[in-house]
Amino acid sequence: MEDSSDFKAQLSKLRHDLRTPVGHIIGYAEMVEEDLSPDLLKAFSGDLQAIQNAGHKMLALIEDFLGATTASPDEINVSEAQFQFRMQLNHITGYSEMIFEEATDLDKAEFISDLENISEAGRRALRLVDAIPQRLLAKNAEKEPTPKKEGKSSTERNTSIITSQIGQGGELLVVDDDPSNRELLRRRVKRMGYSVRVVSSGEEALVLLQTERFDLVLLDYMMPGLSGLETLQRLKASSRLRTIPVIMLSASDDIGMMVDCILQGAEDYIFKPYNPVLLQARISACLEKVRLRQNISKQFRIFISSPGDVIPERRVAKTVIGRLNEEFFGRAYLIPILWEEEPMLASETFQAQIHPPHETEIYVGILWSRIGSPLPDTILRPDGTRYESGTAFEFEDALDGFKQQGSPEMLLYRKQGAPTLSLEDRDVVLDRLDQIEKLTRYLDRWLIGEDGSYIGAFHMFEAEEQLDTMLEMHLRKLVEARLTEDTTVETDEA
Repeated sequence: MEDSSDFKAQLSKLRHDLRTPVGHIIGYAEMVEEDLSPDLLKAFSGDLQAIQNAGHKMLALIEDFLGATTASPDEINVSEAQFQFRMQLNHITGYSEMIFEEATDLDKAEFISDLENISEAGRRALRLVDAIPQRLLAKNAEKEPTPKKEGKSSTERNTSIITSQIGQGGELLVVDDDPSNRELLRRRVKRMGYSVRVVSSGEEALVLLQTERFDLVLLDYMMPGLSGLETLQRLKASSRLRTIPVIMLSASDDIGMMVDCILQGAEDYIFKPYNPVLLQARISACLEKVRLRQNISKQFRIFISSPGDVIPERRVAKTVIGRLNEEFFGRAYLIPILWEEEPMLASETFQAQIHPPHETEIYVGILWSRIGSPLPDTILRPDGTRYESGTAFEFEDALDGFKQQGSPEMLLYRKQGAPTLSLEDRDVVLDRLDQIEKLTRYLDRWLIGEDGSYIGAFHMFEAEEQLDTMLEMHLRKLVEARLTEDTTVETDEA
């Protein structure tokens, strides 16, 4: 007979595995009920409540028969446990079938897939119940056999992503190896007003986090391959990723395990099956902490200026700022100012509706083959002359601010190489050549002195990857210098 510690581990794993499909049963039944129209709610609410009640009774039975205080297999009445579990599963199956038949007759296909998910979770739970004797006596608890897949289900398809700054919503990453867990949590979180992306392993999560930013990670503890705890440890070991808050998820009732996660840097933990109200409260509280830390951090407004020929490079700048926000979390918060993210009204000019460059801390100009679009006569230089373009206005406004108040600090980048143009349209080619000539003359006027020497510095790049590397390095140094300067001033004043 195995020793006590082996049995305890097997019992904990059995509780975990049983709670998972039961959580799916409850979760899908709740969402079907939430989605029903008032007239359908009258018809199906009682049956859906019966399914949920049976699910909650199963959770209680798991604790009653397989609780953590059980010391040996001899203390478990296996036949009685199986009888009680099967009784509740029969209720779940029976009520599901009745709803399914009525929904099919009424041609209500919108929630039939969720009923099928309930039925599949019931079958999974029944297989686990049937295997209780073997699981309790086996020296190594085996996983439930995975049914052969007949094709990709809707829960495995890619979902669209809407990247957002932390506001009332946020961008969340769900990491769970169980497809039904991922789908339930994805739908729950989406209903709460958050954007959500799902992956099936810790390895996938770490790869994704290298290129995309998220405001919060919901991470399953028990996964094959890289476990949730190992994934958490790798996140917290990364200088860039360690500031992303993580909430751990588990169907296990091992408090010690969750304490370990908190000690390793997790913000919070949630036991499965999820209580929707508790889930929302934990996510909201976690994101609120992030907002508070951002608010008390030193803020840097970064004005991104460029004509329309470097749109990919503008996206690079936003991505770089996102990475640096993760790195400087709690110390500094970088706010990109991008005209394309503002609700521009047709009744006003672009320049009248965006934050003035001279009122920011850092100006980033990105140029290539255009100087930009001309401005109306209502926007003139102090001497009454017209600006060459909106980009010229932004550059000179930032430069005037720096001369008068020492801010913003200015970074200027110019892309090398000629743009690809169709030679079939002669006017387009001539217009671009004219734009390149105007841009060169403008830069020469501001950056090159009468003797031919450079009086203003700028950086050249050929590809987006080069801009990415340079801009991250330059912004990091500027922000670090400002933070060090502020610390020195505070120390001197003290």
